[in-house]
Amino acid sequence: MNRLAELFEQITLPEIQRLLRRTVFSAIGVAVVVLVVAGLLGHLIFGLGVCVGLVLGIVNVRLITQQTAKVSESKPARPIRALASLTLFRLGATTLVIVVLAVVTTQLGFGAVGGVAVFYFVFLANLIVPLLRKGFLA
Repeated sequence: MNRLAELFEQITLPEIQRLLRRTVFSAIGVAVVVLVVAGLLGHLIFGLGVCVGLVLGIVNVRLITQQTAKVSESKPARPIRALASLTLFRLGATTLVIVVLAVVTTQLGFGAVGGVAVFYFVFLANLIVPLLRKGFLA
């Protein structure tokens, strides 16, 4: 766990803001490409699901930053417990949205799951860039 803390201490706040901005723009680019390809292949519903999943990923990351700032600002007695409960609620809401989409249309639900996965892949890819620049992963 200490190694993970060391890893994140290497990234400054402005770098995190650039990372999130780059991730959002990358997700938008992926959404456009997926919609075009899915439309050409005749699976537009799946493409829309991927876009919904990408939006869910973006909303989740935005909520993480807002909720972390609120917990840091309010300084509760048990900050980890507060963050854990907020995380549980966020993940439960995301899961509920995806399950509802899957019940509506299977393609939409599977697309949303794929979109969330693609979002976090893009997020991790963008996270690795500043760490490689600092030589931390070498």
